[in-house]
Amino acid sequence: MKNKENIRIILADDDQDDRDFFADAAADLHLKFPVEFCKNGLELLNRLFDKNLIIPDIIFLDLNMPIMSGFETLQQIREHVLFKDIPVIAIYSTSAAEEGIRSTFGLGANAYIVKPTDFNDLKKLLKKVIEMNWKEEFNHFKLDSFIITV
Repeated sequence: MKNKENIRIILADDDQDDRDFFADAAADLHLKFPVEFCKNGLELLNRLFDKNLIIPDIIFLDLNMPIMSGFETLQQIREHVLFKDIPVIAIYSTSAAEEGIRSTFGLGANAYIVKPTDFNDLKKLLKKVIEMNWKEEFNHFKLDSFIITV
């Protein structure tokens, strides 16, 4: 993957407070490009099909969103030839429920992250995700290393 500062990130999350929290944490990492935000899965898919968009390096996807859930969005992303190989789809949710973890893994997510409530923990998680070698991770995709924690 690119140098960490050149990472392009999109977060799809319907909660404005969560988007603001994420933006502040990402800003503290001094990324070259600002995080892009979508309020639901349909908006994310429309954004991905925008011909002016440079394909993101990482997509953080909330599971519980109106209009189109994260599960539906993930399935659509993985089925589309232009997006199926985006190096990272990190699922970003408030729940570590076994069913959600297994479902997202089965749909082709690369990681599952429970939303941290602590700002420093969120920064640590973002940094960890950004610094991972996702091309290598694609080749060693296992459920036991699927959940990323601080």
